[in-house]
Amino acid sequence: MRFPRMYRVTQRIAKNPLEDIGAAVRDALDKSDMAERDLSETNVAIGAGSRGIDGALEVYRSLGDWLKGKGAQPFLVPAMGSHGGATAEGQAAVLERLGITSESVGLPIFSSMETVSLGTTSCGAEVFLDKKAASADAIIVVNRIAPHTGFHGRLQSGLAKMMVAGLGKNEGARSLHSFGMDSVDVMCEMVELVLEWAPVLLGLALVEDAAGALSRVEVIPPQQLRSREPQILEEIISGYPRIPVGEADVLIVEEMGKDINGIGMDPLVTGRGKRFGPAEAPRFRARAIVVLNLSPGSGGNATGLGHADIITSRLHSKIDWEQTEANVATSGAFYRIEIPEVANSDREAIAAALGLTGAVPDSARVVRIKNTKSLEAIEVSEALVQELREKPGMSVEGEGFDLAFDEEGNLV
Repeated sequence: MRFPRMYRVTQRIAKNPLEDIGAAVRDALDKSDMAERDLSETNVAIGAGSRGIDGALEVYRSLGDWLKGKGAQPFLVPAMGSHGGATAEGQAAVLERLGITSESVGLPIFSSMETVSLGTTSCGAEVFLDKKAASADAIIVVNRIAPHTGFHGRLQSGLAKMMVAGLGKNEGARSLHSFGMDSVDVMCEMVELVLEWAPVLLGLALVEDAAGALSRVEVIPPQQLRSREPQILEEIISGYPRIPVGEADVLIVEEMGKDINGIGMDPLVTGRGKRFGPAEAPRFRARAIVVLNLSPGSGGNATGLGHADIITSRLHSKIDWEQTEANVATSGAFYRIEIPEVANSDREAIAAALGLTGAVPDSARVVRIKNTKSLEAIEVSEALVQELREKPGMSVEGEGFDLAFDEEGNLV
């Protein structure tokens, strides 16, 4: 089969990476109310999530060092709901894949799925908390503020969700998700219960720039969490990186994975996988989505598989179904692991997608990206080149080229 000629395109993305992440963490803490607080002999539980956050290791290490310098006794607990197959060993393994170990952060890590119940909200949601964190003198919640893959509203993926679903472990995540994907109000009530009964010391908000680099660290006092997080979220969504065309026949995604996005592929990029709020309306839609591989950092978790139309046997062979099913069962969104059509190779997958849409090579609108976090450099077919040449901030590099495949039919 003949494929469309492709062109390499770069788009200007706002970048503002921190030059020294450790210094930024220390500076934020030194300028906060915590600087004057006596933390001598205080046991502090730090929630560590499962996302591939830029500079996370340095954030945890610097936070731990700062606390130890104040005489505190900090330690990490996994705060990742049902991830890692909903087991203590699995969650410790998730952190290790992210490079976060006791040795690398200089802190003990206590991984357990045991929780305590903090009570039930007025809407009937029971709130849970990691047992080790609940026994600490203080808790610090650390997370990236970002749009959520299912929720829309003033609180999405950030400190609030980590308090109720992350530190709530499998039971807390199930409790929240049992109310469906429109349960932002439920999450707000659950957060209030956590703040009332748990010793939350502060939230450390991590803000990434449009290129995915950590650009800001902000200390948020517990009483300001519910008001400050929505402000940061609005700022992030307004500058969110997108695919620079409105629609395509085929979107080729080289890799998906839990370390890239909670459902493998960011719905604000692909236009699939979420009920969007007014401020998040997708700017891109594809008639067919092809996914070629599962990222190494996913640990076999293929949540979000069902948002693709065609995958490869290479991707399918890497799926850890136990981990994936445990994650999806917690959210209740079983459609996210429906198995798409499975092709033997990249070549067959792309050909099948073009056949599915009925697009012919000369006019087919095709976009190829590495993953939904890497959008600075992409490839587009000839049918899209002129449109992008006329857009500010876009640069078409060189001449068109044909897709190249190895002997097994995979892209090179």
